[in-house]
Amino acid sequence: MKNLLAYLSFLGAAFLLNSCTKTESDFSEPAPESILLTSDATEVLVGRSVTFTVSSSLNNAIVTGGSKLYVNGNLISGNTYTFTQAGTFAVFAVKGSLNSNVVSIKVTANTSATVSFVSRVLVEEYSGTWCGNCPAILYGVDLLHQQTDKATVVSVHLFNGDPFITSQGNNLAASLGITGVPSGKINRTTNWNGPQYENIQQVTNQIKPKASLGLAITSVVSGTTLNATITVSYGQPLAGNAKLTVYLVEDKLFYTQRNYSSSLYSGQASIPNFEYNGVIRSIVSDLTGDAIANNGTAVSKTYSVALPSNISNIANLRLVAFVTNSTGTVENVQDANLGTVKILEIL
Repeated sequence: MKNLLAYLSFLGAAFLLNSCTKTESDFSEPAPESILLTSDATEVLVGRSVTFTVSSSLNNAIVTGGSKLYVNGNLISGNTYTFTQAGTFAVFAVKGSLNSNVVSIKVTANTSATVSFVSRVLVEEYSGTWCGNCPAILYGVDLLHQQTDKATVVSVHLFNGDPFITSQGNNLAASLGITGVPSGKINRTTNWNGPQYENIQQVTNQIKPKASLGLAITSVVSGTTLNATITVSYGQPLAGNAKLTVYLVEDKLFYTQRNYSSSLYSGQASIPNFEYNGVIRSIVSDLTGDAIANNGTAVSKTYSVALPSNISNIANLRLVAFVTNSTGTVENVQDANLGTVKILEIL
C-alpha cells in the first residue's frame, strides 16, 4: 500500500513539473489583425489617377471593399483617386478600428504644352420605337460602331408614349430645337444628315488626330446612390468658357421597333426585341452642363445622385461625360460602365 501511494505521489509530481516547464509560446494568442495600404504609383502627374489596395494580415486577404480611404484626411469615394493639384499627399485606410500605414503620393504639375489626348466624337440620336422612319438612324448607329470605336452614342426617345421617354430627355430635345425624329446631333452642334446610314463619314470626319483635353471617370454605387468623379485634364488652356455635361445611360433595352423601310432589317414592318443601347436615363449634371475651369489646370467634379427608378438593370448602366466650349461644341467625350475606372487617354 505504501508503495502504491509513493507511486501515485511520483506521478503527480511529474505532472506538475511537466506543466510548469512549458514555454510561454504554448499559451500565446494569435497576432492581432493589421491592414496594409499599397498603391499602383507613388509619383504621378497632375490629372492622373492612382488605385489603392488594402490587404489584411489575416491570410493576406484583400479588404479594400470594407475599408475607407482618406487623402490628406478627407474621405474619398472608392479606391481610385485622381489628383488635380501638385503637391505631396498622405493617404491612409481605415477598417473598423484599424488604421493602415500612410502612403505618400508625390504629384507633379504637367508643364508640357504638347500633351494631347485620344479624340472621340459624341452622337446624340433622337428616335422612337413607334417611328417607322427611325431605323434609318438606328442602322446608321450600327454602321458607325462597325467603323470606329471612338464614337459615343446617346439615344433619346421622344413622343407618342415611347416606353423609354424621360422628362429630362424631353427637356434636352427642346433645348436643342429637336422637333421631330429621326434626328441626330454630332458633337452637339452639327446635324447628322439623313438618311443617316448613308452619311457615316459625316460622323467619323469629326474624330480628330488628337484632342486638347481628356476625361477620366470613376464611379461607385452605394445602395441606390451613385457617386461619380469626372476629371478633365487639359493639354492646353481652352479658349472661352467650358462646361461639363454628364449623362447616365443604359444598354441592352429591348422593345418592338416599327420599320417602314423595305431594305433595312430585312424589311420587317415590326422588328421584335430590337436592342437599344446608350438610352438616356437621367442627366446627372445641369441640363446645359456645369461650368468648369478652362485655364489648363486639371479639374475634378464629384456628383452624388440617386439612381432613377426607371433602370432595368444596373449592370448595364454607363456614364457619359463630355466638355463643350463657348460655342456649345463638344471638345471631347468619354464613357465608362458604373463601378469601373476610365483613366485619361493620353497620346
